[in-house]
Amino acid sequence: MALAVPLSRFTSRVGGDSAFYVMRKSGSAYLVTGVVLLLLAVIVFLPSGAGPGALPREMGFWGGLHNSLWNLDLAKMKWMEEKHKTEGDLPTMEDLAPYLGEWTNHIAQFIAWGVTYKITPISEMESQSDVATLTRDVRFQIGFCRYYRAGTSYSLHGGCVFPPYDTKSRFVAIYQNDRGLLVLLLLALAVGNVLVFVIKKIQNFRQASRDMHEHQNA
Repeated sequence: MALAVPLSRFTSRVGGDSAFYVMRKSGSAYLVTGVVLLLLAVIVFLPSGAGPGALPREMGFWGGLHNSLWNLDLAKMKWMEEKHKTEGDLPTMEDLAPYLGEWTNHIAQFIAWGVTYKITPISEMESQSDVATLTRDVRFQIGFCRYYRAGTSYSLHGGCVFPPYDTKSRFVAIYQNDRGLLVLLLLALAVGNVLVFVIKKIQNFRQASRDMHEHQNA
């Protein structure tokens, strides 16, 4: 009767699960995970708002919106002086049009894109307080990228103010509006994995040194 011997007795243990075991024991898996997380953090950060890595169209949009509010405030001051207005008087966009110059057309273009302007009363205590608000979602490239939801507002003093989160899509909202926090989390995880890799390499080196020392003394 032939003796049945498991094939694994003659099979090399270099590949497959054994290769993963060697990688895990040496800590290489932590290094690979750290590098992947680092690359993911870079990808997430690239189109992050009107700061570093912003798309040119995105920077142009927010820069133009900022300048339109600046020119609205200047026009309001000119209107106040010429019409002898006082604190608390509130002009309309039609009142300010003669003082806006070429910015009348730029502001009209923003309005056509879905931006509404809230002109505030004249106030020496709260100058430059006009607010521009998006009435529709705005994105600056096709595909998976950051976009600004309807309800996002911008003012010279307050910068961007985002609408409340939709509890049904909180993760998506965090990705789109708080991408910096997500990048920091990914970087922290990447650094943690790299540190574990370094610690394991040091431990393996020390263990190899002890084994060599014991072998020499044997």
